[in-house]
Amino acid sequence: MNDDRNGTVDATVDATSRVGEGLAVTEAGVLAEQDLQSATSRLVRSSALVGVGTALSRVSGMVRVGVLVAVLGRTGGLADTYLIANTSPNVIYDLLLGGILSATLVPVFVDQLERDDDEGASAVVTVTVSVLVALTVAAVLAAPWIFRLYTFSRDDAARVADVGIPLTRLFMPQVLFYGLTALATAVLNARRTFAAPAFAPLLNNVLLCSVLLALPRVAGEPLTLDLVREDTTLLVLLGAGTTAGIVAMTLVLWPALRRAGFRMRWNPDWRHPSVRKVGSLSGWTLCYFATNQVTLVIVTILAGRRDGDWTAYITAFVFFHLPHGLFAVSLMTTFVPDLSAFASRKDLAGYRERFALGLRLLVLVVLPASVGYALLARPLVLSLLQRGQFDSGDAALTGDVLAAFALGLLGFSVNVFTIRGFYALQDTRTPFFLNLVENGLHVLLALALVGIWFAEGLALAFSAAATVAAVASLGVLGRRIGGLGLRDSLPTMVRAAAATAVMAAAVWVVLGLTDGPGGAGPLIRTLLGVVTGSIVYAGATLAFRVPEVTELANRRRSRHQPAR
Repeated sequence: MNDDRNGTVDATVDATSRVGEGLAVTEAGVLAEQDLQSATSRLVRSSALVGVGTALSRVSGMVRVGVLVAVLGRTGGLADTYLIANTSPNVIYDLLLGGILSATLVPVFVDQLERDDDEGASAVVTVTVSVLVALTVAAVLAAPWIFRLYTFSRDDAARVADVGIPLTRLFMPQVLFYGLTALATAVLNARRTFAAPAFAPLLNNVLLCSVLLALPRVAGEPLTLDLVREDTTLLVLLGAGTTAGIVAMTLVLWPALRRAGFRMRWNPDWRHPSVRKVGSLSGWTLCYFATNQVTLVIVTILAGRRDGDWTAYITAFVFFHLPHGLFAVSLMTTFVPDLSAFASRKDLAGYRERFALGLRLLVLVVLPASVGYALLARPLVLSLLQRGQFDSGDAALTGDVLAAFALGLLGFSVNVFTIRGFYALQDTRTPFFLNLVENGLHVLLALALVGIWFAEGLALAFSAAATVAAVASLGVLGRRIGGLGLRDSLPTMVRAAAATAVMAAAVWVVLGLTDGPGGAGPLIRTLLGVVTGSIVYAGATLAFRVPEVTELANRRRSRHQPAR
Protein backbone atom coordinates (compact mmCIF):
# COMPACT_ATOMS: atom_id res chain seq x y z
CA MET A 1 0.00 0.00 0.00
CA ASN A 2 2.76 2.35 0.95
CA ASP A 3 4.66 1.28 -2.17
CA ASP A 4 1.62 2.17 -4.30
CA ARG A 5 1.34 5.53 -2.61
CA ASN A 6 5.05 6.15 -3.04
CA GLY A 7 4.78 5.16 -6.70
CA THR A 8 1.84 7.50 -7.14
CA VAL A 9 3.74 10.30 -5.45
CA ASP A 10 6.84 9.63 -7.58
CA ALA A 11 4.74 9.56 -10.74
CA THR A 12 3.06 12.81 -9.73
CA VAL A 13 6.40 14.45 -8.98
CA ASP A 14 7.84 13.16 -12.25
CA ALA A 15 4.82 14.40 -14.20
CA THR A 16 5.01 17.75 -12.43
CA SER A 17 8.70 17.91 -13.23
CA ARG A 18 8.04 17.16 -16.90
CA VAL A 19 5.32 19.81 -16.99
CA GLY A 20 7.72 22.25 -15.33
CA GLU A 21 10.40 21.42 -17.86
CA GLY A 22 7.88 21.82 -20.66
CA LEU A 23 6.82 25.18 -19.30
CA ALA A 24 10.46 26.21 -18.97
CA VAL A 25 11.17 25.22 -22.58
CA THR A 26 8.04 27.02 -23.73
CA GLU A 27 8.97 30.11 -21.72
CA ALA A 28 12.51 30.01 -23.10
CA GLY A 29 11.10 29.76 -26.62
CA VAL A 30 8.77 32.68 -25.99
CA LEU A 31 11.61 34.74 -24.52
CA ALA A 32 13.85 33.86 -27.47
CA GLU A 33 11.12 34.89 -29.90
CA GLN A 34 10.59 38.12 -27.96
CA ASP A 35 14.34 38.77 -28.00
CA LEU A 36 14.43 38.23 -31.77
CA GLN A 37 11.46 40.55 -32.30
CA SER A 38 13.01 43.15 -30.00
CA ALA A 39 16.36 42.88 -31.80
CA THR A 40 14.60 43.14 -35.16
CA SER A 41 12.73 46.28 -34.09
CA ARG A 42 15.88 47.85 -32.62
CA LEU A 43 17.97 47.09 -35.67
CA VAL A 44 15.27 48.26 -38.08
CA ARG A 45 14.91 51.53 -36.13
CA SER A 46 18.67 52.04 -36.10
CA SER A 47 18.89 51.17 -39.78
CA ALA A 48 16.07 53.59 -40.55
CA LEU A 49 17.91 56.39 -38.72
CA VAL A 50 21.10 55.61 -40.59
CA GLY A 51 19.04 55.36 -43.77
CA VAL A 52 17.67 58.88 -43.35
CA GLY A 53 21.14 60.29 -42.84
CA THR A 54 22.54 58.23 -45.67
CA ALA A 55 19.66 59.24 -47.94
CA LEU A 56 20.35 62.93 -47.35
CA SER A 57 24.07 62.35 -47.84
CA ARG A 58 23.60 60.29 -50.99
CA VAL A 59 20.97 62.57 -52.51
CA SER A 60 23.17 65.58 -51.82
CA GLY A 61 26.01 63.56 -53.36
CA MET A 62 23.96 63.14 -56.50
CA VAL A 63 23.29 66.87 -56.50
CA ARG A 64 27.04 67.38 -56.10
CA VAL A 65 27.65 65.18 -59.17
CA GLY A 66 25.03 67.14 -61.10
CA VAL A 67 26.68 70.42 -60.18
CA LEU A 68 30.11 69.02 -61.02
CA VAL A 69 29.24 67.83 -64.53
CA ALA A 70 27.24 71.00 -65.20
CA VAL A 71 30.20 73.18 -64.23
CA LEU A 72 33.07 71.04 -65.55
CA GLY A 73 31.30 69.21 -68.42
CA ARG A 74 31.81 65.57 -69.47
CA THR A 75 34.16 66.12 -72.44
CA GLY A 76 37.04 68.54 -72.82
CA GLY A 77 39.33 66.96 -70.23
CA LEU A 78 38.61 69.07 -67.13
CA ALA A 79 36.05 66.74 -65.55
CA ASP A 80 38.18 63.65 -66.21
CA THR A 81 41.24 65.40 -64.79
CA TYR A 82 39.40 66.51 -61.66
CA LEU A 83 37.82 63.11 -61.04
CA ILE A 84 41.05 61.18 -61.54
CA ALA A 85 42.93 63.55 -59.22
CA ASN A 86 40.16 63.43 -56.62
CA THR A 87 40.00 59.64 -56.83
CA SER A 88 43.71 59.37 -56.02
CA PRO A 89 43.48 60.06 -52.25
CA ASN A 90 40.64 57.54 -52.03
CA VAL A 91 42.80 54.98 -53.82
CA ILE A 92 45.85 55.63 -51.63
CA TYR A 93 43.77 55.56 -48.45
CA ASP A 94 41.89 52.40 -49.42
CA LEU A 95 45.03 50.70 -50.72
CA LEU A 96 47.22 51.25 -47.69
CA LEU A 97 44.92 51.85 -44.73
CA GLY A 98 41.23 52.30 -45.45
CA GLY A 99 40.49 48.64 -45.93
CA ILE A 100 42.39 47.78 -42.77
CA LEU A 101 40.36 50.23 -40.74
CA SER A 102 36.98 49.23 -42.15
CA ALA A 103 37.76 45.53 -41.79
CA THR A 104 39.20 45.47 -38.30
CA LEU A 105 38.25 48.46 -36.19
CA VAL A 106 34.59 47.83 -35.40
CA PRO A 107 35.15 44.18 -34.32
CA VAL A 108 38.23 45.19 -32.29
CA PHE A 109 36.49 48.17 -30.65
CA VAL A 110 33.44 46.01 -29.85
CA ASP A 111 35.73 43.46 -28.22
CA GLN A 112 37.44 46.21 -26.21
CA LEU A 113 34.08 47.60 -25.14
CA GLU A 114 33.00 44.14 -23.95
CA ARG A 115 36.16 44.00 -21.80
CA ASP A 116 36.19 47.71 -20.72
CA ASP A 117 39.61 48.11 -22.34
CA ASP A 118 39.91 51.90 -22.74
CA GLU A 119 43.71 51.74 -22.89
CA GLY A 120 43.53 49.42 -25.86
CA ALA A 121 41.20 51.77 -27.74
CA SER A 122 43.51 54.73 -27.08
CA ALA A 123 46.53 52.76 -28.26
CA VAL A 124 44.81 51.75 -31.52
CA VAL A 125 43.70 55.32 -32.21
CA THR A 126 47.14 56.80 -31.39
CA VAL A 127 49.08 54.38 -33.56
CA THR A 128 46.60 54.73 -36.43
CA VAL A 129 46.79 58.54 -36.39
CA SER A 130 50.60 58.34 -36.46
CA VAL A 131 50.49 56.06 -39.52
CA LEU A 132 47.93 58.33 -41.19
CA VAL A 133 50.13 61.41 -40.85
CA ALA A 134 53.16 59.60 -42.31
CA LEU A 135 51.08 58.16 -45.15
CA THR A 136 49.61 61.57 -46.01
CA VAL A 137 53.03 63.24 -46.23
CA ALA A 138 54.29 60.44 -48.49
CA ALA A 139 51.19 60.71 -50.70
CA VAL A 140 51.64 64.46 -51.18
CA LEU A 141 55.27 63.92 -52.22
CA ALA A 142 54.32 61.11 -54.61
CA ALA A 143 51.44 63.01 -56.25
CA PRO A 144 53.08 63.47 -59.72
CA TRP A 145 53.80 59.76 -60.16
CA ILE A 146 50.37 58.76 -58.84
CA PHE A 147 48.50 61.00 -61.29
CA ARG A 148 50.66 59.95 -64.27
CA LEU A 149 49.93 56.29 -63.48
CA TYR A 150 46.26 56.86 -64.33
CA THR A 151 46.79 59.03 -67.42
CA PHE A 152 49.92 57.74 -69.20
CA SER A 153 47.82 56.13 -71.96
CA ARG A 154 45.92 59.33 -72.81
CA ASP A 155 46.77 61.29 -75.94
CA ASP A 156 46.60 64.53 -73.93
CA ALA A 157 48.55 63.19 -70.93
CA ALA A 158 50.99 66.13 -70.77
CA ARG A 159 48.17 68.69 -71.03
CA VAL A 160 46.03 67.22 -68.28
CA ALA A 161 49.07 66.73 -66.03
CA ASP A 162 49.54 70.52 -65.78
CA VAL A 163 46.23 70.69 -63.92
CA GLY A 164 45.98 67.16 -62.55
CA ILE A 165 49.27 67.07 -60.61
CA PRO A 166 48.66 70.29 -58.61
CA LEU A 167 45.09 69.17 -57.93
CA THR A 168 46.34 65.79 -56.73
CA ARG A 169 48.70 67.51 -54.29
CA LEU A 170 45.85 69.63 -52.96
CA PHE A 171 43.61 66.56 -52.63
CA MET A 172 46.13 64.26 -50.90
CA PRO A 173 45.62 65.72 -47.37
CA GLN A 174 42.19 64.10 -47.61
CA VAL A 175 43.94 60.81 -46.80
CA LEU A 176 44.47 61.95 -43.19
CA PHE A 177 40.89 63.13 -42.76
CA TYR A 178 39.37 60.04 -44.39
CA GLY A 179 41.30 58.01 -41.85
CA LEU A 180 40.21 60.16 -38.91
CA THR A 181 36.61 59.85 -40.10
CA ALA A 182 36.97 56.05 -40.27
CA LEU A 183 38.39 55.97 -36.73
CA ALA A 184 35.61 58.13 -35.31
CA THR A 185 32.94 56.17 -37.17
CA ALA A 186 34.27 52.85 -35.87
CA VAL A 187 34.31 54.11 -32.27
CA LEU A 188 30.75 55.45 -32.58
CA ASN A 189 29.37 52.34 -34.29
CA ALA A 190 30.95 50.06 -31.70
CA ARG A 191 29.03 52.08 -29.10
CA ARG A 192 25.82 51.72 -31.17
CA THR A 193 25.86 55.43 -32.14
CA PHE A 194 25.07 55.69 -35.84
CA ALA A 195 23.47 59.06 -36.62
CA ALA A 196 26.44 61.44 -36.76
CA PRO A 197 28.55 59.39 -39.24
CA ALA A 198 25.50 58.93 -41.46
CA PHE A 199 24.73 62.66 -41.63
CA ALA A 200 28.34 63.96 -41.77
CA PRO A 201 28.85 63.59 -45.57
CA LEU A 202 25.95 65.99 -46.09
CA LEU A 203 28.18 68.84 -44.90
CA ASN A 204 30.92 67.85 -47.33
CA ASN A 205 28.51 67.81 -50.26
CA VAL A 206 27.02 71.20 -49.40
CA LEU A 207 30.47 72.83 -49.13
CA LEU A 208 31.70 71.29 -52.39
CA CYS A 209 28.57 72.36 -54.29
CA SER A 210 29.09 75.90 -53.01
CA VAL A 211 32.70 75.90 -54.24
CA LEU A 212 31.80 74.50 -57.66
CA LEU A 213 28.97 76.98 -58.19
CA ALA A 214 31.24 79.87 -57.20
CA LEU A 215 34.01 79.02 -59.67
CA PRO A 216 32.31 80.20 -62.91
CA ARG A 217 31.47 83.47 -61.16
CA VAL A 218 35.12 83.91 -60.16
CA ALA A 219 36.29 83.01 -63.68
CA GLY A 220 33.64 85.10 -65.41
CA GLU A 221 33.18 82.41 -68.08
CA PRO A 222 32.59 78.63 -68.38
CA LEU A 223 35.44 76.55 -66.99
CA THR A 224 37.78 74.66 -69.31
CA LEU A 225 40.97 72.71 -68.75
CA ASP A 226 43.07 75.43 -70.40
CA LEU A 227 41.42 78.17 -68.34
CA VAL A 228 42.14 76.42 -65.04
CA ARG A 229 45.68 75.62 -66.19
CA GLU A 230 46.39 79.30 -66.77
CA ASP A 231 44.63 80.64 -63.63
CA THR A 232 46.28 79.60 -60.34
CA THR A 233 43.47 81.11 -58.29
CA LEU A 234 40.87 78.88 -59.94
CA LEU A 235 43.05 75.82 -59.52
CA VAL A 236 43.65 76.48 -55.80
CA LEU A 237 39.99 77.22 -55.15
CA LEU A 238 38.98 73.97 -56.87
CA GLY A 239 41.56 71.88 -55.03
CA ALA A 240 41.48 73.43 -51.56
CA GLY A 241 37.70 73.85 -51.64
CA THR A 242 37.21 70.15 -52.35
CA THR A 243 39.52 69.13 -49.50
CA ALA A 244 37.83 71.57 -47.10
CA GLY A 245 34.62 69.58 -47.39
CA ILE A 246 36.39 66.40 -46.22
CA VAL A 247 37.92 68.29 -43.30
CA ALA A 248 34.49 69.57 -42.24
CA MET A 249 33.02 66.06 -42.48
CA THR A 250 35.67 64.87 -40.02
CA LEU A 251 35.44 67.70 -37.51
CA VAL A 252 31.68 67.43 -37.14
CA LEU A 253 32.08 63.95 -35.58
CA TRP A 254 34.04 65.20 -32.57
CA PRO A 255 31.00 66.33 -30.49
CA ALA A 256 29.36 62.94 -31.10
CA LEU A 257 32.45 61.18 -29.77
CA ARG A 258 32.31 63.24 -26.60
CA ARG A 259 28.62 62.52 -26.10
CA ALA A 260 29.23 58.80 -26.64
CA GLY A 261 31.64 58.82 -23.69
CA PHE A 262 34.84 58.21 -25.63
CA ARG A 263 37.84 59.76 -23.89
CA MET A 264 41.09 59.25 -25.74
CA ARG A 265 44.50 59.34 -24.06
CA TRP A 266 47.60 59.64 -26.25
CA ASN A 267 49.11 56.18 -25.95
CA PRO A 268 51.77 55.33 -28.58
CA ASP A 269 52.07 51.74 -27.41
CA TRP A 270 52.91 49.85 -30.59
CA ARG A 271 53.16 46.58 -28.62
CA HIS A 272 49.73 46.77 -27.02
CA PRO A 273 47.72 43.56 -27.67
CA SER A 274 44.94 45.51 -29.40
CA VAL A 275 47.42 47.18 -31.75
CA ARG A 276 49.03 43.83 -32.47
CA LYS A 277 45.57 42.35 -33.09
CA VAL A 278 44.81 45.03 -35.69
CA GLY A 279 48.23 44.43 -37.20
CA SER A 280 47.70 40.68 -37.42
CA LEU A 281 44.43 41.23 -39.27
CA SER A 282 45.88 43.86 -41.59
CA GLY A 283 48.09 41.85 -43.91
CA TRP A 284 45.33 40.01 -45.75
CA THR A 285 43.17 43.14 -45.75
CA LEU A 286 45.99 45.12 -47.35
CA CYS A 287 46.20 42.50 -50.09
CA TYR A 288 42.40 42.60 -50.46
CA PHE A 289 42.28 46.32 -51.17
CA ALA A 290 45.46 46.26 -53.23
CA THR A 291 43.68 43.84 -55.56
CA ASN A 292 40.74 46.27 -55.77
CA GLN A 293 43.02 49.15 -56.68
CA VAL A 294 44.80 47.17 -59.39
CA THR A 295 41.40 46.47 -60.91
CA LEU A 296 40.45 50.15 -60.60
CA VAL A 297 43.63 51.19 -62.42
CA ILE A 298 42.86 48.74 -65.25
CA VAL A 299 39.25 49.96 -65.53
CA THR A 300 40.42 53.59 -65.50
CA ILE A 301 42.85 52.92 -68.33
CA LEU A 302 40.21 51.05 -70.34
CA ALA A 303 37.67 53.86 -69.81
CA GLY A 304 40.24 56.42 -70.95
CA ARG A 305 40.24 54.99 -74.47
CA ARG A 306 37.26 57.21 -75.35
CA ASP A 307 36.91 60.81 -74.19
CA GLY A 308 34.30 61.21 -71.44
CA ASP A 309 33.78 57.51 -70.71
CA TRP A 310 35.51 57.70 -67.33
CA THR A 311 33.26 60.61 -66.30
CA ALA A 312 30.17 58.67 -67.41
CA TYR A 313 31.38 55.55 -65.59
CA ILE A 314 32.24 57.26 -62.28
CA THR A 315 29.12 59.46 -62.39
CA ALA A 316 26.90 56.42 -62.89
CA PHE A 317 28.75 54.66 -60.08
CA VAL A 318 27.90 57.51 -57.71
CA PHE A 319 24.23 57.08 -58.61
CA PHE A 320 24.59 53.32 -58.21
CA HIS A 321 25.80 53.84 -54.66
CA LEU A 322 22.65 55.74 -53.65
CA PRO A 323 20.43 52.69 -53.00
CA HIS A 324 23.43 50.66 -51.83
CA GLY A 325 24.26 53.30 -49.25
CA LEU A 326 20.66 54.00 -48.38
CA PHE A 327 19.67 50.38 -47.76
CA ALA A 328 22.65 48.01 -47.68
CA VAL A 329 25.14 50.23 -45.86
CA SER A 330 22.49 51.27 -43.36
CA LEU A 331 21.79 47.63 -42.52
CA MET A 332 25.46 46.67 -42.42
CA THR A 333 26.32 49.60 -40.18
CA THR A 334 23.83 48.51 -37.53
CA PHE A 335 24.27 44.73 -37.89
CA VAL A 336 28.08 44.46 -37.82
CA PRO A 337 28.46 45.52 -34.14
CA ASP A 338 25.96 42.83 -33.13
CA LEU A 339 27.65 40.21 -35.32
CA SER A 340 31.01 41.20 -33.80
CA ALA A 341 29.60 40.90 -30.28
CA PHE A 342 28.23 37.39 -30.98
CA ALA A 343 31.58 36.38 -32.48
CA SER A 344 33.46 37.79 -29.47
CA ARG A 345 31.27 35.63 -27.17
CA LYS A 346 31.72 32.55 -29.44
CA ASP A 347 27.93 32.44 -29.86
CA LEU A 348 27.63 31.04 -33.39
CA ALA A 349 23.89 30.33 -32.98
CA GLY A 350 23.25 34.01 -32.24
CA TYR A 351 25.59 35.00 -35.09
CA ARG A 352 23.72 32.78 -37.56
CA GLU A 353 20.33 34.14 -36.50
CA ARG A 354 21.47 37.76 -36.75
CA PHE A 355 23.23 37.27 -40.09
CA ALA A 356 20.17 35.52 -41.57
CA LEU A 357 17.95 38.37 -40.38
CA GLY A 358 20.27 40.92 -42.00
CA LEU A 359 20.37 38.96 -45.24
CA ARG A 360 16.57 38.73 -45.40
CA LEU A 361 16.14 42.45 -44.79
CA LEU A 362 18.85 43.20 -47.34
CA VAL A 363 17.13 41.21 -50.08
CA LEU A 364 13.78 42.70 -49.10
CA VAL A 365 14.94 46.28 -49.74
CA VAL A 366 17.76 45.98 -52.31
CA LEU A 367 16.09 43.63 -54.82
CA PRO A 368 13.28 46.08 -55.72
CA ALA A 369 15.79 48.95 -55.72
CA SER A 370 17.95 47.07 -58.22
CA VAL A 371 15.08 46.36 -60.61
CA GLY A 372 13.59 49.83 -60.24
CA TYR A 373 16.96 51.46 -60.90
CA ALA A 374 17.46 49.45 -64.08
CA LEU A 375 14.05 50.62 -65.37
CA LEU A 376 14.40 54.27 -64.31
CA ALA A 377 18.11 54.84 -64.96
CA ARG A 378 17.86 56.90 -68.15
CA PRO A 379 14.97 59.24 -67.16
CA LEU A 380 16.58 59.68 -63.72
CA VAL A 381 19.92 60.81 -65.13
CA LEU A 382 18.29 62.92 -67.83
CA SER A 383 16.17 64.75 -65.26
CA LEU A 384 19.00 65.40 -62.80
CA LEU A 385 22.15 65.92 -64.89
CA GLN A 386 21.14 67.42 -68.25
CA ARG A 387 22.41 70.89 -67.37
CA GLY A 388 25.06 73.30 -68.62
CA GLN A 389 27.87 71.53 -70.43
CA PHE A 390 26.30 68.10 -69.80
CA ASP A 391 23.98 67.56 -72.78
CA SER A 392 21.29 64.96 -73.54
CA GLY A 393 23.77 62.61 -75.21
CA ASP A 394 26.01 62.67 -72.14
CA ALA A 395 23.01 62.03 -69.89
CA ALA A 396 21.73 59.16 -72.05
CA LEU A 397 25.13 57.44 -71.98
CA THR A 398 25.41 57.84 -68.20
CA GLY A 399 21.89 56.49 -67.79
CA ASP A 400 22.72 53.39 -69.82
CA VAL A 401 25.87 52.82 -67.73
CA LEU A 402 23.77 53.18 -64.58
CA ALA A 403 21.27 50.59 -65.83
CA ALA A 404 24.16 48.16 -66.36
CA PHE A 405 25.40 48.83 -62.82
CA ALA A 406 21.89 48.35 -61.42
CA LEU A 407 21.83 44.74 -62.59
CA GLY A 408 24.57 43.99 -60.06
CA LEU A 409 23.21 46.00 -57.14
CA LEU A 410 21.83 43.03 -55.19
CA GLY A 411 24.92 40.90 -55.78
CA PHE A 412 27.24 43.74 -54.80
CA SER A 413 25.31 44.51 -51.60
CA VAL A 414 25.01 40.86 -50.54
CA ASN A 415 28.71 40.30 -51.19
CA VAL A 416 29.75 43.34 -49.14
CA PHE A 417 27.45 42.30 -46.28
CA THR A 418 28.87 38.77 -46.33
CA ILE A 419 32.45 40.06 -46.33
CA ARG A 420 31.54 42.17 -43.27
CA GLY A 421 30.33 38.93 -41.73
CA PHE A 422 33.81 37.46 -42.11
CA TYR A 423 35.33 40.62 -40.64
CA ALA A 424 33.04 40.32 -37.61
CA LEU A 425 34.59 36.87 -37.09
CA GLN A 426 37.99 38.62 -37.34
CA ASP A 427 38.76 36.58 -40.44
CA THR A 428 40.47 38.69 -43.10
CA ARG A 429 42.19 35.84 -44.95
CA THR A 430 39.09 34.27 -46.52
CA PRO A 431 37.74 37.59 -47.92
CA PHE A 432 41.07 38.16 -49.69
CA PHE A 433 40.86 34.91 -51.67
CA LEU A 434 37.18 35.49 -52.48
CA ASN A 435 38.02 39.02 -53.62
CA LEU A 436 40.91 37.75 -55.73
CA VAL A 437 38.51 35.54 -57.68
CA GLU A 438 36.00 38.39 -58.06
CA ASN A 439 38.60 40.86 -59.35
CA GLY A 440 40.08 38.33 -61.75
CA LEU A 441 36.63 37.74 -63.24
CA HIS A 442 35.97 41.50 -63.29
CA VAL A 443 39.13 42.22 -65.28
CA LEU A 444 38.53 39.39 -67.75
CA LEU A 445 34.97 40.53 -68.41
CA ALA A 446 36.03 44.18 -68.66
CA LEU A 447 38.65 43.34 -71.29
CA ALA A 448 36.08 41.30 -73.22
CA LEU A 449 33.20 43.79 -73.05
CA VAL A 450 34.85 47.23 -73.31
CA GLY A 451 35.49 46.82 -77.03
CA ILE A 452 31.82 46.01 -77.61
CA TRP A 453 29.92 48.38 -75.31
CA PHE A 454 32.63 50.74 -73.97
CA ALA A 455 31.61 52.24 -70.59
CA GLU A 456 28.40 50.17 -70.50
CA GLY A 457 30.52 47.05 -70.98
CA LEU A 458 32.72 48.00 -68.02
CA ALA A 459 29.63 48.40 -65.84
CA LEU A 460 28.25 45.02 -66.97
CA ALA A 461 31.58 43.41 -66.10
CA PHE A 462 31.35 44.88 -62.60
CA SER A 463 27.78 43.64 -62.12
CA ALA A 464 28.46 40.11 -63.31
CA ALA A 465 31.58 39.74 -61.15
CA ALA A 466 29.78 41.09 -58.06
CA THR A 467 26.89 38.65 -58.50
CA VAL A 468 29.16 35.63 -58.84
CA ALA A 469 31.17 36.81 -55.82
CA ALA A 470 28.01 37.09 -53.69
CA VAL A 471 27.08 33.46 -54.34
CA ALA A 472 30.62 32.27 -53.60
CA SER A 473 30.92 34.32 -50.39
CA LEU A 474 27.61 33.07 -49.02
CA GLY A 475 28.61 29.47 -49.70
CA VAL A 476 31.97 29.80 -47.94
CA LEU A 477 30.53 31.65 -44.92
CA GLY A 478 27.76 29.06 -44.61
CA ARG A 479 30.31 26.27 -44.35
CA ARG A 480 32.30 28.32 -41.84
CA ILE A 481 29.44 28.92 -39.36
CA GLY A 482 27.43 25.74 -39.87
CA GLY A 483 24.75 27.06 -42.21
CA LEU A 484 23.08 30.34 -43.04
CA GLY A 485 19.49 29.41 -42.23
CA LEU A 486 18.52 29.94 -45.87
CA ARG A 487 15.69 27.40 -45.61
CA ASP A 488 14.01 29.59 -42.98
CA SER A 489 14.78 32.69 -45.05
CA LEU A 490 13.40 31.25 -48.30
CA PRO A 491 9.75 32.35 -47.75
CA THR A 492 10.84 35.97 -47.33
CA MET A 493 13.08 35.91 -50.40
CA VAL A 494 10.57 34.17 -52.69
CA ARG A 495 7.77 36.52 -51.68
CA ALA A 496 10.07 39.54 -52.03
CA ALA A 497 10.94 38.39 -55.57
CA ALA A 498 7.25 38.01 -56.43
CA ALA A 499 6.48 41.47 -55.06
CA THR A 500 9.39 42.87 -57.06
CA ALA A 501 8.02 41.31 -60.26
CA VAL A 502 4.64 42.95 -59.66
CA MET A 503 6.36 46.27 -58.98
CA ALA A 504 8.48 46.00 -62.14
CA ALA A 505 5.40 45.36 -64.28
CA ALA A 506 3.64 48.41 -62.82
CA VAL A 507 6.65 50.69 -63.36
CA TRP A 508 7.12 49.39 -66.92
CA VAL A 509 3.48 50.20 -67.72
CA VAL A 510 3.79 53.71 -66.27
CA LEU A 511 6.96 54.41 -68.26
CA GLY A 512 5.32 53.11 -71.44
CA LEU A 513 2.26 55.31 -70.98
CA THR A 514 4.30 58.47 -70.35
CA ASP A 515 6.94 58.02 -73.08
CA GLY A 516 7.08 59.41 -76.59
CA PRO A 517 6.15 62.76 -78.15
CA GLY A 518 3.75 64.66 -75.97
CA GLY A 519 4.56 62.43 -73.00
CA ALA A 520 5.81 63.51 -69.62
CA GLY A 521 9.32 64.86 -69.15
CA PRO A 522 12.13 62.80 -67.60
CA LEU A 523 11.59 64.22 -64.11
CA ILE A 524 7.84 63.50 -64.11
CA ARG A 525 8.43 60.00 -65.49
CA THR A 526 11.00 59.34 -62.79
CA LEU A 527 8.73 60.59 -59.99
CA LEU A 528 5.76 58.61 -61.32
CA GLY A 529 7.91 55.50 -61.57
CA VAL A 530 9.31 55.87 -58.03
CA VAL A 531 5.90 56.59 -56.45
CA THR A 532 4.17 53.81 -58.37
CA GLY A 533 6.92 51.32 -57.62
CA SER A 534 7.02 52.17 -53.91
CA ILE A 535 3.26 51.90 -53.44
CA VAL A 536 2.90 48.72 -55.49
CA TYR A 537 5.85 47.02 -53.79
CA ALA A 538 4.64 47.90 -50.29
CA GLY A 539 1.16 46.63 -51.12
CA ALA A 540 2.51 43.46 -52.73
CA THR A 541 4.68 42.58 -49.73
CA LEU A 542 1.64 42.91 -47.46
CA ALA A 543 -0.56 40.95 -49.88
CA PHE A 544 2.05 38.17 -50.15
CA ARG A 545 2.47 38.25 -46.36
CA VAL A 546 6.22 38.74 -46.27
CA PRO A 547 6.95 37.80 -42.63
CA GLU A 548 9.17 40.75 -41.69
CA VAL A 549 6.80 43.30 -43.25
CA THR A 550 3.75 41.70 -41.65
CA GLU A 551 5.47 41.62 -38.24
CA LEU A 552 6.43 45.29 -38.40
CA ALA A 553 2.93 46.26 -39.57
CA ASN A 554 1.33 44.30 -36.70
CA ARG A 555 3.65 45.86 -34.13
CA ARG A 556 2.90 49.32 -35.50
CA ARG A 557 -0.87 48.69 -35.29
CA SER A 558 -0.60 47.33 -31.75
CA ARG A 559 1.20 50.46 -30.58
CA HIS A 560 -1.60 52.66 -31.92
CA GLN A 561 -4.50 50.60 -30.54
CA PRO A 562 -6.06 52.02 -27.36
CA ALA A 563 -5.45 49.97 -24.21
CA ARG A 564 -8.44 48.01 -22.97
